[in-house]
Amino acid sequence: MSMTIAMIGQKGLPARSGGIERHVEILASGLASRGQDVVVFGRDWYVGEQESDLKGVRQILTSGIRTKHLDAITHSFTALLAARKERPDIIHIHGTGIALLTPIARILHPKAKVIVTFHCIDRTLSKWGGFAKLAFRIGEYFACHTSHQTIAVSETLARYCMNDFGVQTAYIPHPFPLPSQSEDSVERLANYDLQPNAYLLFVGRLIPDKQAHVLIEAYRKVRLERPDLFRDVSLILVGGGVWTDQYTNWLCRLAAEVPGVTMLGEKFGKDLAALQAHAMAHIFPTSSEGLSVAVMEAAAYKRPVVATNIEPNVEATDGHMISVKPLDVADLAEGLVTLANRSEAERKAMTDAAYEHLIREYDSGDRVDDTLRVYNESLTGDPRLLTQVSVA
Repeated sequence: MSMTIAMIGQKGLPARSGGIERHVEILASGLASRGQDVVVFGRDWYVGEQESDLKGVRQILTSGIRTKHLDAITHSFTALLAARKERPDIIHIHGTGIALLTPIARILHPKAKVIVTFHCIDRTLSKWGGFAKLAFRIGEYFACHTSHQTIAVSETLARYCMNDFGVQTAYIPHPFPLPSQSEDSVERLANYDLQPNAYLLFVGRLIPDKQAHVLIEAYRKVRLERPDLFRDVSLILVGGGVWTDQYTNWLCRLAAEVPGVTMLGEKFGKDLAALQAHAMAHIFPTSSEGLSVAVMEAAAYKRPVVATNIEPNVEATDGHMISVKPLDVADLAEGLVTLANRSEAERKAMTDAAYEHLIREYDSGDRVDDTLRVYNESLTGDPRLLTQVSVA
């Protein structure tokens, strides 16, 4: 059954950064390859002058007010208005903040089915104040109670929706295609004066919840206390801020105080892939997460993962990682030492297990098919659970 699908809430394509953008890019191209007419609504400031093969996906840019609190919601509102010309069968909203517009989407598109994907509990992020947190909470309610179907990208979020709102969502993880390594990936490290397996890597947004400052302090600690293990191991941070200039500037000053720490800013494409593919390990000190694409990428490259023991990280790796406590410099430092002391065989056993879990649970083709099934069930009025999730 061919249908027109409007994707709303993401910044645009091609994805440069952000889990939602990468999620939508993979999902939209997968749906287009199955004969669906997919329209992604983007923001001109994000897309810019980029020219890229969108793999059969159409993109329409709409206007908005680019401020911390109004950027996403205003762009999404104008996207809903512009989408009327497309007469979509499906309006697919991404994110609980944008889900505030779900009732408006149903009014503007009375013949369409409105689907909302719950990507993370945004209201827990420290960058938001009290009013924004309330708005996100209302958005969560709308996502669960005013859409035709809610999708959760992790079991943790599916349980949250059941426990807090009494709604059984469709559990569909991120569609995730295995990355390919270019032949010059090792050579690309020379651009950053790096050698394979000689650096720790952090990839993520520079916001307080990702806890990059905890990682820098833990690295400072192990470099001072265990120079035998870390004297020749660098710490590389990749990512940019998102309305967090004050935090990012402080983080840069902190990094400058610690020998061996380098902040590279945002990296994309082959450069990012090279950094990810050859790291000694990927470090995720985050205190809050939905389901991290970066953790999945680390597993895909068969690199060891050191991550906080929050449920989404455990879920992404099936527990095949070195677990540390959130917000705990000493415990993260101990985790880094544990990593350095593990033999190659022990690291390989851990990364192989995480890789097998990734292949089993997050196959992009299966996840695209699951999403297409949700669309069809919504249109035919025959909803069925794709995956039951315990709420215990």
